[in-house]
Amino acid sequence: RRRDSRGSPRRAVCASWCRLVLRAMMDYAPPPQQSVSSGRMLTITVSDPKKESEGINSYISYKVNTQTNLQEYGYGTFSVIRRYSDFVWLSEQLAKDVPGSIVPPLPEKAVVGRFSAEFVESRRRLLEKFLLRVSIHEELSDSKFFKLFLQADDSGLASAKAEQKASQGEKKGGIAGLTSWFDDTMNSISISMNAASENKERSPADEKIDEVVAYINNLEVQMGNVAKHTSGLMKRNRELANGLFEFGLAFTLLGQMEADPLSTALTKLGHTADQLSLIVTEQVSKETAHFEEPMYDYIRVLGAVKAALAARARHKHQLALACVDLENKKVLAAKLAGQPGKEERAALAEHAVEKAQGDVATARDAFEQVSARVIREMERFKREKANDMRRIVLDYASMQIEHTKRVEQQWQTLLPELEAITDSTDNYYGRAPPPPPLPPPVPPPPPPARPTEDPDPVIGDNPDLVGV
Repeated sequence: RRRDSRGSPRRAVCASWCRLVLRAMMDYAPPPQQSVSSGRMLTITVSDPKKESEGINSYISYKVNTQTNLQEYGYGTFSVIRRYSDFVWLSEQLAKDVPGSIVPPLPEKAVVGRFSAEFVESRRRLLEKFLLRVSIHEELSDSKFFKLFLQADDSGLASAKAEQKASQGEKKGGIAGLTSWFDDTMNSISISMNAASENKERSPADEKIDEVVAYINNLEVQMGNVAKHTSGLMKRNRELANGLFEFGLAFTLLGQMEADPLSTALTKLGHTADQLSLIVTEQVSKETAHFEEPMYDYIRVLGAVKAALAARARHKHQLALACVDLENKKVLAAKLAGQPGKEERAALAEHAVEKAQGDVATARDAFEQVSARVIREMERFKREKANDMRRIVLDYASMQIEHTKRVEQQWQTLLPELEAITDSTDNYYGRAPPPPPLPPPVPPPPPPARPTEDPDPVIGDNPDLVGV
């Protein structure tokens, strides 16, 4: 901020502004929530963000605190230290362990400003929301990876990560992996050709999923519009806060150029503008944390919904691949059947058909399980979204009412102070007031009254003395 005319920075106002921003972000945050169902208690909070290391290897660590009465956890109260990449690993494992479920979204990565206090606090809130959503999800909260994440020390978590990485490498590596990739590619081409040439009957689940996909696509567009205009509103409010600060500074400096009582009036107006700037800044912080952030969070949730739908599509594709493989093996077995000298190959072909039939049954069971889970998740998503949106809108309306009252209170406080200032404009330019006006002149006494024309007592009625 600029310095005033006396050369001293307005550090007190700026410091108060910063404290109010952080206080609004911390004090207005909702209390820690817990998963309680039929006596089941699981409370998780994320706290104490701390910068670790220096340079390009620096990162922020978070303390994950858990309180529970569940027997599958070793302790009732415990804490572990985790970093953002650990949360990413947990999210990936949950998606693989419970396919078709809506794994709660994580906050996005940031390249610039990732160590700023505002960004760190926002990420902490979103990471806590991620764990809360997982803890209240019946299937995700029962995953071994979730329990491992909450309890394992650093070495235990690192060992679990290494084991998962090694198992995935074995599945993808080697000649078998290359052969499997080639077979899947050829089968995919065959599936696409069959789908283009045949009009297969769609199941009720497919019809319902199509409705869900259309709903999610439209919802994503509308939520994007809301988030866009919300960001614009937050930007204008930030500009308003800065404008009020500069407005107050200008009136304060103007008051220093004047003499009382005008100086007092201008200074009081400048101080009120300063207070309004702080109030608007605090309001912007609240709206950002409890209105703008949830809007963008739900856009990420829609991404998680699409990931669940994609998991169903993958399982459907795997079922189709298994069916194509079975048909191919049946054709080969039919060719070899009854050919002399090829009894051994025919037996192997029949064995391959039996194995393919088992693969089809397994793939069909997995697809039906994932498909049913996706439909349940969609219904659950709609219920939770309705409740969350209602709460977000109510909170926003309450914040606006509170903010309006605080702004009105500032102006109501200013008005009596301005009215109490003596209205004396004669000293406007610093000159001594002129002397008071002279009292009106005293009128002269009235002249004496003329005597009445009575006869002279000496002259009397004697006419000879008239005129003497």
